[in-house]
Amino acid sequence: MDEEEPPRIYVGKGRGSYSGMVLDSIFDFLRRVVVAMVIVGIFLMLLPILR
Repeated sequence: MDEEEPPRIYVGKGRGSYSGMVLDSIFDFLRRVVVAMVIVGIFLMLLPILR
């Protein structure tokens, strides 16, 4: 009745720390914002040429 369960072995990539995941998501957001700003800036520079 008192059988011990064998230790469980988890296979796969371990999750990072919470602060690391938060920093990754913030950096991803900032990268997208910078890309959007660059695209808008290029569009605004080309706007007088397209008129």
